[in-house]
Amino acid sequence: MAETTLIALTGGPCAGKTTAMEFLAEAVKKHGVEVFCVNEQATALKRSGRTPESMGQFGFHRLLFENQLAEEERALSDARASKAEKALVLCDRGLLDSRAYVDEADFARYAGAKGFNEETVRNRYDAVLHLVTAANGAEEHYTLSNNPARSEDIEKARALDDAVLSLWVGTQHLRVFDNRGDFRDKLERLLAETLAVLGIPEPLEIERKLLIEYPDLKLLESMSACRRVPIVQAYLNTPEEGLFRVRKRGEGENALYIKTVKHKISEMKRVEIESYISKEEFYKTLARSEYVDGVIAKDRYCFVWKAQYFELDVYPFWADRATLEIELLSEDQAFETPDFVKLIRDVSLEKKYRNKWLAVKYGKVFKNIFSKGIDI
Repeated sequence: MAETTLIALTGGPCAGKTTAMEFLAEAVKKHGVEVFCVNEQATALKRSGRTPESMGQFGFHRLLFENQLAEEERALSDARASKAEKALVLCDRGLLDSRAYVDEADFARYAGAKGFNEETVRNRYDAVLHLVTAANGAEEHYTLSNNPARSEDIEKARALDDAVLSLWVGTQHLRVFDNRGDFRDKLERLLAETLAVLGIPEPLEIERKLLIEYPDLKLLESMSACRRVPIVQAYLNTPEEGLFRVRKRGEGENALYIKTVKHKISEMKRVEIESYISKEEFYKTLARSEYVDGVIAKDRYCFVWKAQYFELDVYPFWADRATLEIELLSEDQAFETPDFVKLIRDVSLEKKYRNKWLAVKYGKVFKNIFSKGIDI
């Protein structure tokens, strides 16, 4: 059974997704990965005469969602049965893209009929790679001629690109590829991120953590490409499994539960292996309070700024500071700190600002809550 990775390519009209799919499939195969492609479904439907005009927006996007889900599941089944060590399912658009064309209630109706909601769709993929439309930064290359199903002018294309990007903000691995440099540069950046997601040459998590002054939450909440994600996470050390972390991500029925095992390579570099668990398993794990080293709760603001994806954490025990993180491809990769953030210092190498240390130091109250079986 192959180790299978599911990646969605998203973006506005004329972003280069089709060409990128072909390029990635061929490039990744050279690393011994078997690739299964899920092509864009909307264009095929429109070419067959089934359009939003003939079916209505709800009918069209419900069928689009159902068709794409079926194709993704078929590709995932084939990928898992592959004899290769690694298999990649590469999707031209993700299931959440259709939400940009319908309202929240309509999306909930057809996604719910298949057992999904926005949050579960948003976190379905191992990575979401957003290619910015040529209408933003490469206007001379924006065209309608290479896709008869495309009808958007430049302003509409930019608006759709922004709408699609804002929907995916909050997923755990979002990357944005703008139009700096030429299209070949865009493809090479895309390939580098794809290989990192696949764990080639090895599955590393490389993060920079910054200590910042307490942020302007109203400013963050006013940004279209920003989403608040409540998080509760605990660190455990059990006789059976050793050290690991469990996390509740989100609220209410939309919450997701994740188990993470990390292996330290260096102070900034770690191997991280994640898997989804049930709500019952999450709380059952935390009920073993004698093995809980620490528990922490925080609000995470995920946002995109200048094609960079940041995670800003606000904690209930600090009123004057917060932390800002960004994942990188290498320890020396350059990045630009948002201009609305007031930097105190880089704390990437300071153990006392790591989540586990904060959980141990400040998490006694949460540990007591979970030991009593209270759902928060």
